Amino acid sequence: MKMIEYSVIINKPVSEVFAYIENLENRPKWELGVVQAKVVSGKYAEPGSVIQITNQLLGKKMETVAKVIEFEENKYVICQADKPFYHEISNIYEDLNGKTKFIRRATAHIDQEKKVPKLATSLLIKKVEKAFEKTVQNAKRQIEK
Repeated sequence: MKMIEYSVIINKPVSEVFAYIENLENRPKWELGVVQAKVVSGKYAEPGSVIQITNQLLGKKMETVAKVIEFEENKYVICQADKPFYHEISNIYEDLNGKTKFIRRATAHIDQEKKVPKLATSLLIKKVEKAFEKTVQNAKRQIEK
């Protein structure tokens, strides 16, 4: 199992940061590679709902379907997907007296996938780490402008 985590301090209140980031229509504005995010079942703010994220990488579109596992307004949202490998993405929000610490965390079981060679796994992890770092910075820039 591999965990990747990046955080950033955003100079806006937690309610504003949460509202912007968890509005799926905004996802393509701040998350690298995302071209669309939408609810396909249930209501996003309810555990058990299902979302679909469409990414574009190297000219190819890839769709990921994820289930909302936990959702607490202004605190955190955790989603879980099984493809292309089991992973969880957490958006965590900490109130810092008018500012917000936004933490983006991914936990993946990529090393347990037998179909992915070790070299490819390590390259993929490095790519995801860079993307995560850029993603939290993009979120900060979008929200503070």
